[in-house]
Amino acid sequence: MFQLAILSSQDDVVRMQLSGQVGQAVLPELSRQMEALLGPDAYRRKVLLDMAQTTFLDSSALGWFLGCNKQFRESAGRLVLHSVAPVVLDVLRVMRLERVLQIAEDERAALALAQAPQGDTP
Repeated sequence: MFQLAILSSQDDVVRMQLSGQVGQAVLPELSRQMEALLGPDAYRRKVLLDMAQTTFLDSSALGWFLGCNKQFRESAGRLVLHSVAPVVLDVLRVMRLERVLQIAEDERAALALAQAPQGDTP
């Protein structure tokens, strides 16, 4: 089971938290919740996603993150993952997804990545 919540929303930056286990069975609901929480311009926003409480990602979830990241980029938004739990970070690194996804050590670094000019980030 997972939980997705907005922690705060200020200007064009939305701070969200994803917790629990994310796998194929929950991806349709995760997508619906993301769009419902962020509103009609969901993918135009700058989203800082706190993943400190995310305990598991399966291969389907990795694909979901790649697709979601693509939607943000194509809509001139940003998705920056931060504070990723070590076990999840290991999976992302093994799959070399840090080359594609924006991953920051903490919220402060995530905010800097989100506010950088679009061409300055992966």
